[in-house]
Amino acid sequence: MKKKIFLPILTLLLITSSDVIMAQNYAKRFGFEAMGGINEYGGDRGTRYFFASKPTYQGASATFGYYLNPSFDGVLSVDIGEIGHIDQSFEKEGFRASIWSVMPGVRYKLYNNKILSERSKFKPFLHAGWGLFNYVTNVRNSPTPERMVRSFSRFAVQWGVGGGVKYSFSESFDVMAQILYNYTYDDNLDGLPYDPWVHRRNKLMDAYLTHRVGFAFNFGANDAAYKFGKDDDDVPKEVKVKLELFSKQIQFETASSNILPSSFNALDSVAMLLLAYPNVNALIEGHTDNVGDDEENLLLSQRRADAVLKYLTDKKIDVSRLTATGYGETQPIATNKNEEGRALNRRCVVRPYIKKQ
Repeated sequence: MKKKIFLPILTLLLITSSDVIMAQNYAKRFGFEAMGGINEYGGDRGTRYFFASKPTYQGASATFGYYLNPSFDGVLSVDIGEIGHIDQSFEKEGFRASIWSVMPGVRYKLYNNKILSERSKFKPFLHAGWGLFNYVTNVRNSPTPERMVRSFSRFAVQWGVGGGVKYSFSESFDVMAQILYNYTYDDNLDGLPYDPWVHRRNKLMDAYLTHRVGFAFNFGANDAAYKFGKDDDDVPKEVKVKLELFSKQIQFETASSNILPSSFNALDSVAMLLLAYPNVNALIEGHTDNVGDDEENLLLSQRRADAVLKYLTDKKIDVSRLTATGYGETQPIATNKNEEGRALNRRCVVRPYIKKQ
């Protein structure tokens, strides 16, 4: 693979980093990663891991991800590149192979509010996958021209484990680095299957490392969240101030989506304000403290946001003007180390925005 493999990746990196930064939104459940780097072989001909030799063999990968919960993402990775090994002897025997793989897998995120904050700029993770592997190998067995090269192609399965880290510039854009150890269930990638009568170097199947750097783009925000980030400047200041005040008075029963009766007056005022400004729409955000299971908190926050939405629609606010999104415990506004702070984090916020045509 040519050294120019990095050019399109770097170009796309620059284009993406100059794009509009979307509003902070944990509803961005989808991700796309593009990375490039080098591949390093380990097998019967020897091992050249961690830059033990000149990085000759390059590769690129694309990964699609889906947010499952604060700790896990599901991923599907496609990787393409080259791998090889040339002996440093006079004969210069060795191989060079074109490879590609498709691997579904999972990521365990250390930025899950248990080890690091989900809002941390540094986002380390562990990665594991299992999938399909293909190679087309050219083997050089002798410097003699007539015996110089033989070629063959095979499919196999492989698993990969490793980890990496992301650095976030915004909710939409990260740069990242990743290392994966890939173990193939095939011992002929290097053209030298293990034979105990011939050599004793490596009884395992062939394997290789992939070193990758690149970027990640996160998307999937609902339209209301996106519009709020772009279009809230057109909302009258009076509406913003009043909705912020009323939002602070919306409370729920503990571990429940039942709205406390003491909040009804504030919600009635929200409804009256939206009726008075028919061009103003509302994004309803549900939040929780960090007590309990992360996934359950996410679901609870969504139920609370839905409860406020239902209350407002019962007050004759058209549902097309309202969007409810739960964020769980991911956006605290106070410490969760005491009851006072946790009470502030159990909240529902009504944010106004105006859709632009």
